[in-house]
Amino acid sequence: MKKRIIKILLFLIILFITSIYTIKWLSNHELDLDDKTIEILLESSDNIEPKNRIVNTIVNTIKNSELIDPVSNVINIYRGNNDEINTVKVIKEENVKPIVYIYNTHQSEKYSSSKEINLNYSVLDASFYLQKKLKEYGIESTVETMSIQDVLSTNNWNYASSYRVSRMFMEKKKNENNDLRYFIDIHRDSVKKNISTISINNKIYAKTMFLLGLENKKYKENEINITKLDNWLNDNYKGISRGIYRKQGKGVNGVYNQDFSPNCFLIEVGGEENTYEEVENTIDVIAEMLSVYIGG
Repeated sequence: MKKRIIKILLFLIILFITSIYTIKWLSNHELDLDDKTIEILLESSDNIEPKNRIVNTIVNTIKNSELIDPVSNVINIYRGNNDEINTVKVIKEENVKPIVYIYNTHQSEKYSSSKEINLNYSVLDASFYLQKKLKEYGIESTVETMSIQDVLSTNNWNYASSYRVSRMFMEKKKNENNDLRYFIDIHRDSVKKNISTISINNKIYAKTMFLLGLENKKYKENEINITKLDNWLNDNYKGISRGIYRKQGKGVNGVYNQDFSPNCFLIEVGGEENTYEEVENTIDVIAEMLSVYIGG
């Protein structure tokens, strides 16, 4: 009997580890299962074996998800949001295509650990939170998960070529979905906390800043739209925006992919000393701002 129990436990451990790596791999690759295959995998009965229940759960997760986002799930657990806990970060809806593309040219940028919880919260996590908040406004979006660093390493390109890679990713997604109209590049600044933080009505926010590339020949179109966003922020959350930083010349990119669309926005959210709570407070505001901009 003991041997049988040990064998079952070993089987479950191996299956669990395999599942974790499978899901991790799938989070960076597109899965193309036809409906019939999914239907077969999801078949169940009252006498379904435990191992098939596990497979069932994994297939359901894969079918309904775009990316596993463990950091945000840990945050939800800490906050006690059990009703929101799920291995699925994004639930796809039938026949609804995203109109907002959220990405991070500098995916490795991270924030400070919270006093209550130690997490490596990054700009990518902030992007997923923005996706969640936009969905609450009825706006579908997609977050870029392909690794920019992998492409840089493979091609032996330097860090300055990150915008070249994010442009490649953006063009690919646009070719796959022509409904995409808004392109949001979330960054994190390196300024000190006294510069990157503000208290509004006893709530702490990470300050924002818009980056405008002047070496884009049509930058005036971007500038008009960015100014609208910046004005809205300071009209509704006075002081939360550090304004618009215009960049050109030697040693800077100068375009920041903004020639791709007049609705391509690079937004710095806080600095390296800001916590995830402060960042997410600001993402709440950014989602509200975008909902007004897109709706108006």
